Amino acid sequence: MTKIPTLNRDQISARELLEPDTKSLELYQYLSASPKVQSYLRTANRMAVSRLGYTDHGPVHAEVATWNALKAYEILEQTFQPNLVAEGIGDTDDAQLVILASTYLHDIGMVVHRNEHYQAAVFLASQILEPKLVEIYEDPGKATDILSFILHGIYSHDDDVQCLTFEAGVTKIGDGADLTKGRTIVPYHKGKVDIHSVSALAINSVILDHGEEYPLQITVAMDNPAGVFQVQAILEKKISTSGLNDHISIDVLVNGDRLVLSQVKRLFRVQMDEPLESLRVMKDNDE
Repeated sequence: MTKIPTLNRDQISARELLEPDTKSLELYQYLSASPKVQSYLRTANRMAVSRLGYTDHGPVHAEVATWNALKAYEILEQTFQPNLVAEGIGDTDDAQLVILASTYLHDIGMVVHRNEHYQAAVFLASQILEPKLVEIYEDPGKATDILSFILHGIYSHDDDVQCLTFEAGVTKIGDGADLTKGRTIVPYHKGKVDIHSVSALAINSVILDHGEEYPLQITVAMDNPAGVFQVQAILEKKISTSGLNDHISIDVLVNGDRLVLSQVKRLFRVQMDEPLESLRVMKDNDE
């Protein structure tokens, strides 16, 4: 049995993964201190939670998703070359800046509406980022190149949009990995009781680490097999269009014991014909 502590989303800060004297840190400090950005995030959350009864899409989600994305980047850059570098546009700090910005701002379009919010986010993020990027890079052409990568990452965080850059794929993974119970606790207490909220309440932690067979392993620790719905309907769906799906493994732990995902039907496509409680849980000493 593997013991993984419950994640406290409110204590996560993407700042922890940023090195001093980097362009990505400068941009993070700008975004996290910007009254406009923080107001957009709070309003996005009001739209999502208060009006629609959805999960957290506000400042905490921005921090958690960005932390996840930066962690995934830290792991995957040892195997993959970011498109910015491969295409001769920038260096690894620039790639990290792109991932940071696209993940932090991916949901601000929720201030307009849930429908097509990724399109609205592209428009709003352009206005926020353009003056700061020109200040960071000095060269307007380079700033525009960087902005185009960020906007692709924001646009591509939608489940059904295929990511066309490594940076966008990492952004999508960061967003999809924010699954823990803290993200849905407010809608649940307001009476939002459905498979999404009940499933999310089962998940305690999501850990990103180096894998043995694949470069990135995502471990989802839950106290009830109902959490599998979140893994399949959200995380796996986002991974499937990230462009990195062949390089990621997912390990599900139920009360510390590994769940064999191959025995689980894809819950968002077909109805289960057996209760979740009957799914096999593999002990650590099982073959």
